[in-house]
Amino acid sequence: MVQRTLRPGVYAPLPTFFDDNQEIDYVSYKKHLLNLATRGMVPVCSGSLGEAVHLSSDERIALIQFIRATLDEAGLTSTPIVAGVGGLSTRETIKLARDAAKAGADAGMVILPAYYAASLNTDSEQVVQYYIDICEGSPIPLLLYNFPANAGGQDMPSAVISEIINKAPNLCGVKLTCGGSIGKLVRLNAEIQSNPNINEARPFPFLLLDGLIADLTPWIQCGGHGTVSGIPNFAPAASMRLWELLNTQTPTAEEVTECARLQAILSNADVAAVPGGIRAMKYALNQIHGYGVAPRKPLLPLKDSEGQAFMKALSEMIELEAEYGKK
Repeated sequence: MVQRTLRPGVYAPLPTFFDDNQEIDYVSYKKHLLNLATRGMVPVCSGSLGEAVHLSSDERIALIQFIRATLDEAGLTSTPIVAGVGGLSTRETIKLARDAAKAGADAGMVILPAYYAASLNTDSEQVVQYYIDICEGSPIPLLLYNFPANAGGQDMPSAVISEIINKAPNLCGVKLTCGGSIGKLVRLNAEIQSNPNINEARPFPFLLLDGLIADLTPWIQCGGHGTVSGIPNFAPAASMRLWELLNTQTPTAEEVTECARLQAILSNADVAAVPGGIRAMKYALNQIHGYGVAPRKPLLPLKDSEGQAFMKALSEMIELEAEYGKK
């Protein structure tokens, strides 16, 4: 099995599109995947925005196989795939990770199980042991995904994450979509810098990824390595230009101004998009690209009044993307 390296960059959590019969729409999926991956983004499938909980095991496997074949066909053979593999138990998560590896995923991303969140919250040792066990059982590296909103309110403090990093060498990074993420980043980065064993024990440097493009500028300034944000689905050209500018060693005054403008507009869009979740994302992508608007039931499409209000909130970002799409 080819093992592709995860590197700093923009990671795109792909939505899973469905047709009128609620089956996966691979035509739309391919078009959207290539629009992002050809710009240098790393695809993330079967995550929160990919409706992982609405996909069967066979569908998850088929999606990964389809993504790998599509990327290879487009000449993107070095582009890795990250797959959501979080289950409701340790055994299920390990099985999902093994299935993903066989299908062609290069890394997995794991959110905490939500069903017994109250019980897990009573003793953090359970959380630490969960990640140790799944990392030992997974044939591919795993990313820890801290997202309280989708994990029954569970919010891992930096001390718990740090303990997991030190005890689970197959943990290759974290994605933080939580309050106080910048503070956690600073503490985790300091731990990594002070402990060379963390990176020496891993095949590639440990990644600290942001879950919101809204604060990508301070994230990079504080030692972060990139973002896993839904916004690049709407604005891939503008998002990649922001990433390019943030990695420019000696930016000109014009580039500093351009970077600030991009960050502000994308941040405003992020603030509007996060509460809307997958329903709002699919409405907007339907309006912009014509992709299927419906999530899988029991979720229903946004009502037009809600959708148009969301599109209005995204209008400045849509104009920005049109501007950068022509460059």
